[in-house]
Amino acid sequence: MLMSKIFAILTFLISFSAMALDYGIDRLSEGEIAQKLTGKNLAVLTHSAAKSKTGIHLIDFLHQKFQLKKIFAPEHGLRTLADDWVEDGTDENTGLPVISLYKRGAKAPRAEDLQGIDAIVIDLQDVGVRYYTYFSTIAEVMKATAPLNVEVILLDRPNLLGGKIVEGKLLDEELSGNFISYHTVPTRHGMTMGELALMINDEKKIGSRLTIIPVSGWKRENLLALNERPWIAPSPALKEISQVGYYNLWGSMENFNLAVGRGLTNELAFRVIGSPWITPKESIELSRQLNDLKIDGIAFTPYNWKVTRAIFEGSMANGVQLQWNGKEVRSDEFTYKVSSILFKMFPDRLTMSALAPNFYGSKQIVNAIKSNTPWENLQSSIDLDIENFKQRRAPYILY
Repeated sequence: MLMSKIFAILTFLISFSAMALDYGIDRLSEGEIAQKLTGKNLAVLTHSAAKSKTGIHLIDFLHQKFQLKKIFAPEHGLRTLADDWVEDGTDENTGLPVISLYKRGAKAPRAEDLQGIDAIVIDLQDVGVRYYTYFSTIAEVMKATAPLNVEVILLDRPNLLGGKIVEGKLLDEELSGNFISYHTVPTRHGMTMGELALMINDEKKIGSRLTIIPVSGWKRENLLALNERPWIAPSPALKEISQVGYYNLWGSMENFNLAVGRGLTNELAFRVIGSPWITPKESIELSRQLNDLKIDGIAFTPYNWKVTRAIFEGSMANGVQLQWNGKEVRSDEFTYKVSSILFKMFPDRLTMSALAPNFYGSKQIVNAIKSNTPWENLQSSIDLDIENFKQRRAPYILY
C-alpha cells in the first residue's frame, strides 16, 4: 500500500516534466511541486553541490520562497568542503541553525532537532558507489523522521555512473548498517538516490513518508553527464568530474595503508597509489605487473610524489599513476586484480583496514584477494548476485 501511494505521486509529478534534463532541484518552481512545499515548516539536508541549473543554492531558494526553519549538514559540510568532523553552527547567508549529521556520536537528527518541522527536503550529489556515504545519511534521516510523521521530500539527481551497469559483490547482510556499507547492494548499484531511498524504505520497513521529486529527461545509459552544468565537487577529493570515474575504479584502495593522492589541492586524488615503503625500483615492477593485466583503456606508469594530506603526509611516496581514457572498465574485476597484485608483491608490508570487507562486499572477497585466488573463480557467483539484484531493484526503478 505504501509503495503504491508513493508511485502514484511520482507518476503524477513526472507527467508534468519537460523533456529537457532537469534535476529535482530544478523543478521546485513547478506548480504542483511548489504547492507541496507551501505552508510547511521545512528543514533541509544538503551541501555545496546543491545548486540548480540557474546557479541558485537550494538553501537560498527555499529561504526566499518558503518557510525554511533549519538546516542539516552531511559529511563534508554545507557550503564549503571539509574532510573532518562537521560541527554545528549558523548559516551565514540565512542566519538559520545548522545541525551536523557528521559529528562524533551523531549521524542522524534527534527528535528535538525535528520539533516543529513538517517536512525535510533533501538534495545530495551522490557518485554511484556503495561506500560513498550520502545515502547512509538519507537512510538515517528517514529512520529518524518516520516515527514523528515528518515527510521526507527527496530531490533526485542522475546517477553519474549511469543506471544500466551494475558491478561488484552484493554486500553481505552481516555487514549492512555500517556508514560505508549501509544496505545490501552491489558496489556500483546503478540507482539514483531516489530509487535507493524507495528500496531502503521498503526493504528495511522504515515507514517514512517519502516523496521523490524525480529527474526529467535522464536516460539510464548516460555516464558522467552534467548536461552543460559546471561540476560542483560533493567532496574535497572529487575536484573534477573525471575523478568520479577513477573513484569508481579503485576508491577501495583507501582501505590499504597506501596514499591515494589526497592532498591540499587534490588534483592527484584517486589517480595514484603509493607509499614511502615502496621503493622506486618496486614502483617500476608494480607498474609492469599491472600493465600485464592488459586492461583496455588502462595504463600504469611509475610515479612518485610528496604527500600533502592524509596518510603519510609530508613524506615522499613511490607507486603508480593510473591513466584511463574513459572507456568502460569492469570496476570490480579491476579492483580485485590490482588488490591481488599488491598483496602478491608486498605480503609483509601491505595491510588492510578492519573495514575491508565493507569496501569489497564480503570477507570471502578479502580472503580471496589475500590468497591470490584467480578472479575467474569468483566471477560467476558475483555475476549471479548482480542478475538477482537487478530483478530485486526493478520495483524501485523510476527511469
